Amino acid sequence: MNSLRRMLDILELFTPQHPVIDVDFVCETLGYAPASAYRYVRELSDVGLLVRIPRGYTLGPRIIELDRLMTEHNPILVESREWIAHLASETGLHVLLSELYGSTVINVHQTPGREPSQLNFGRGDPMDLFHSATARVILAYLLPRQLKRMYETHAEDADLEHIGPTWKAFSKAMLQIRKQGYCISRGELDADKSGLAAPIFDEKKRVLGSITLVGGTERFDAFNQDYLIGLVTRAAAEITERISQPQ
Repeated sequence: MNSLRRMLDILELFTPQHPVIDVDFVCETLGYAPASAYRYVRELSDVGLLVRIPRGYTLGPRIIELDRLMTEHNPILVESREWIAHLASETGLHVLLSELYGSTVINVHQTPGREPSQLNFGRGDPMDLFHSATARVILAYLLPRQLKRMYETHAEDADLEHIGPTWKAFSKAMLQIRKQGYCISRGELDADKSGLAAPIFDEKKRVLGSITLVGGTERFDAFNQDYLIGLVTRAAAEITERISQPQ
């Protein structure tokens, strides 16, 4: 593991339970020598990714700057705005735009729906890999070796009865998602909510993320399902095409 990766792994330590960390916590959690931990947090602080406070270190202002740049200029977000607005207007459901990085699917944008009930997950929240249409439609388009690695890494910690309790059953379910081009989940993250997601790809047809309609199951079921599927899959296809266009 190179020193840059070791340094960046410190950023993974920040969670809602640990918004502030110190060097002792870095050493204890990551197994770093104190001299290395001090050097890494100093370098991260020098570029604004961390800031020193009396109790230790917290995330720094450079992250806010990068977030603004992503929100305003990230090609996936920019090319999705028109369709996100259209989906929200047409259905009144919540619209999520999510991206894949490593083994995580995270929501990078949320447009609220018109219904009063809010989601328990939104922008900045990682999605459950196996219990959301948002993430599952991305998993389905990974290379077989990537999908197998995901399954082997996370299956023991997840209840997969709703998909398939064995690798054979799970991979068959992923194949079905690929064949139909979308994924629907019902009551998997919130008991009274349903979601419909379609994948977004890059110019080489590698999956980048997904776009999802989600809302109360009663409102969701008030629509013709084929109508919603058509809306979401067309949106995903158009976003994919726009991203792939040379600038």
